[in-house]
Amino acid sequence: MLKLFNVPLLLIAVCSIAARWSTTVVRAASATPVVVIPATKNSSAPRTTHVVTGTAMTPPATNSAKPAVSAPVPTPADIQRWIHALASDEYGIRHPAARKLLAAGDAAIPAMKKALGGLTTPEMRHLLRQDISKIANLDFLRGPLITINARNISAQKVFQDICKQAGTTANVIQQGILPNVTIHATKAPFWQVMQQMAVLTNISPVPWYNQGSGLQLGLNGALNRGSIMSIQGGFVIVAQSISRTIMLNQPNPAAGNNMFNLSMVLLTIPGKTGPLQMQNADVTKAVDNHGNSLLGPAQPMFIQNGWFPNQPMSVYNFTLSLQWPHKPGKRITTLKGYLPILAAYHKKMLTLKIKAQGTVHQTLHGVRISVGHLQKVNGLWQFTLAIKLPAAEAAANNPTSTQQAIVNQIQNFNGDIFSSTGTVLNPNGWSSMGGWQQGMVYTIPIQMGAKPARITLPVFTRARALKIPFDLKNIPMP
Repeated sequence: MLKLFNVPLLLIAVCSIAARWSTTVVRAASATPVVVIPATKNSSAPRTTHVVTGTAMTPPATNSAKPAVSAPVPTPADIQRWIHALASDEYGIRHPAARKLLAAGDAAIPAMKKALGGLTTPEMRHLLRQDISKIANLDFLRGPLITINARNISAQKVFQDICKQAGTTANVIQQGILPNVTIHATKAPFWQVMQQMAVLTNISPVPWYNQGSGLQLGLNGALNRGSIMSIQGGFVIVAQSISRTIMLNQPNPAAGNNMFNLSMVLLTIPGKTGPLQMQNADVTKAVDNHGNSLLGPAQPMFIQNGWFPNQPMSVYNFTLSLQWPHKPGKRITTLKGYLPILAAYHKKMLTLKIKAQGTVHQTLHGVRISVGHLQKVNGLWQFTLAIKLPAAEAAANNPTSTQQAIVNQIQNFNGDIFSSTGTVLNPNGWSSMGGWQQGMVYTIPIQMGAKPARITLPVFTRARALKIPFDLKNIPMP
């Protein structure tokens, strides 16, 4: 579980402003098409960071050159030759071979995994494992590419189409006010397309906790017309607002006014990744337009959604504390760093029938999940959801990290309840009893009406440590 840090009492009152960026005007019926220069599929080069200045992304200067010719697809013989080269005593042979395997990407994974089980040197095993891990991370960070061609179509339908291509669903809260939109994109990064939809509709992911699955979208969400953001596959980091800070424990409060906070947002795609746990962001470079370094002492990070660290969500807020220079400039010209996260993945969907007598159960990594005992109580349908650990872990009150993650996700109940005809039924909260030794039993009530028939529960059973880089430009200073 992610723990919130204790921080000194701060008075944030001197100057708190929302970061507003100048943008060009966009009409809902005539959006600027998204233009994307796709990278080589299995390239090991860093993902392109896009800085949003209006309706379209500002491409890097190198994109003005002629597109490079894609390297030929390596043959199995090429891959085997590079694997064998990892055993060479010469650095100049081993490491170029490792780079070629990394560039080969997914095509080289089976042969590399097979080679790990053979007669290899320690250096060879190290390079193989390193490349396999890097390729897996590149695949994890690659993110969905969206192709859409909509002319004067309901924004509700466009959001649904975009999210369907990304492997998730769109839950648009303000459905009655959405305009028709025109948008064209060909193999464009998901978050680039979502930012353009935010320009057209002012609808984007919202930070409000919601038990429904999929991407929660609403007015005045995390994206807007002038969002300054850094895309990294299925993730995007967005600069939100800046506030000055006075340290009350300073002898002279005015003299202590040497820090400022930059509110940031990490956006994810629910369904592609599960619950995240986040650490303090590491800022490697922060410079204003006068050339002042803004790097200051590390400060605890505040996460708005920290109360639900095991709930798959799309918006995670955090704060960077930076040094206020003696003669500050008007904007942060460069802000670079990375955000360490532990991302859950490998989604498994549990589907269990709700029975009046007895229960239906599934076991996942030793954790038994059962559903049943449907009855009518005080004008409500009511059934139970029970979680039980294996006997040894329950007796010691010491579940494994995987078991704990599974239990936490189920306790937050990010599932759907269906009637026999497929209608989604909304729960009226739940109550719990029990403990690790005897198991946890949750009673879930539903308004009388359609009879509950089955429940689906998404559970992410694995996790991967990632560092999400960001490179943001021209952030206005207060």
